[in-house]
Amino acid sequence: MKDIPPSLREAIEAVASDRTHGAAWLAREAANVMARAAREVPGRTPDEMISALREVGQALAAAQPSMAAVSNAVGAVLLAAADAPAPGNVGPVRRAAVAQARRIVAGWEGNVRRIARHAQTIVPQGPILTHSHSATVLAVLERLARRGAPVIVTESNPLGEGHTTARLLADRGLPARLIADAQAGTFVSKMAAVLVGADTVFAGGTVVNKVGTLALALLAHQARVPFFVASETFKVAPNRWEPTGEALPLDASPEAPPAAYFDVTPPRLITVLITEEGAFRPRELGPLVRRARRWQRALSP
Repeated sequence: MKDIPPSLREAIEAVASDRTHGAAWLAREAANVMARAAREVPGRTPDEMISALREVGQALAAAQPSMAAVSNAVGAVLLAAADAPAPGNVGPVRRAAVAQARRIVAGWEGNVRRIARHAQTIVPQGPILTHSHSATVLAVLERLARRGAPVIVTESNPLGEGHTTARLLADRGLPARLIADAQAGTFVSKMAAVLVGADTVFAGGTVVNKVGTLALALLAHQARVPFFVASETFKVAPNRWEPTGEALPLDASPEAPPAAYFDVTPPRLITVLITEEGAFRPRELGPLVRRARRWQRALSP
């Protein structure tokens, strides 16, 4: 990051060190950083400008490598900048990048509302079990819980994000019950559905999400309970999941032993992915994958 201005380096490092927010929030933050970069990085020609933006984008993508939403967001900004008609003028490049970044940030609330509407027609009525905390899933649960069915929320350790989900549902006057992770096996068979979010959805439908998701998917499969994933299409990766033998990101806190944040759920355990563009079975993600590939190509030199 030697050619990136110090203020932007600090913003990128903040994205890299974030262990509180989910992929959707971090993607919006990355888009905001790209908008700042479009206004601040030097560039005398369109090519120089796009090269400088690409360096910032590559650093952001490397800051959260397990989250396709981050690299997709910055790739979309770069693609918009590269497509701007700018014969010898950097102004249109800057404006196109800023406009695309703003669209990504502003579009999130509308996307979440559309996901919630789709979920209302897809998820069966009855009690729902969820895991971890996702602003997208919370919005879906708010709509579903208005039907009167309770929401069961796992603590979601390490970090216990389920406490936040349960509290926010209760604050909205919606029926929610917090349970220990170890109790999930007792509850799953009594549920109408299990609903979780995603940090990344790979081509083919493999889902990376907060650790514990795989165990819930296995329990739901055994109990023949449908397992739904609510996710923005920005989280779809351009490639298939390839096990490398390397561990997924760990908590490096010196106060406790390392703890995995994420695990991987195979597509055979997922009933449907619910997105702002509708419902997709894991094998039906082709159009979303091809779009993600265009965004990723914009990140390549």
